[in-house]
Formats: sequence, structure tokens, C-alpha cells
Amino acid sequence: MSGVAFHPPIHLTIHPDEPIRTIDDAVKVVERHAKDPNSPQVKMLLLELTRAGTPQQVEMAGHVFREWARREGLLLVPPEDNA
Repeated sequence: MSGVAFHPPIHLTIHPDEPIRTIDDAVKVVERHAKDPNSPQVKMLLLELTRAGTPQQVEMAGHVFREWARREGLLLVPPEDNA
């Protein structure tokens, strides 16, 4: 389900004008920006992203990706969420 969109899209500091909307986009970000690409956590994240086959799994993978991005310091919180 790589083409299924995350809702809401995930905004990152590395691409503030291009939110992450799909599994494919999220996988590319993890592969390019993980501080430790060989860590068990990153490998599990990539596995969860690539195995997401139902809308519910895509939603869960989006939550896991968002949390990973937050821990990596990549999550951009929109100004309206800081209010």
C-alpha cells in the first residue's frame, strides 16, 4: 500500500514545504536520514513501513514514522499545533 496517503501528512524540518504523504516517501527519508541506519529500531521501522498492507497498518506505520522523526529531531510541528 505504498501509494496510500498518511493523514495528516507528516511535516519534516528537512523538507518543510513537501510533507511526507506515503509509505514510499517515509522509507526514503528513513534510508537517507537515520542517524544509525543499522540499528534494530530503524530496521524494525523500515519493516513496518514496507509491510503495511491495510489502511489500518498504514495509519499505524505513519504514527511510528512520526514518532521516529520526532526522536531524530526531524519532525516539524506546524505553528497551529503550538497554540
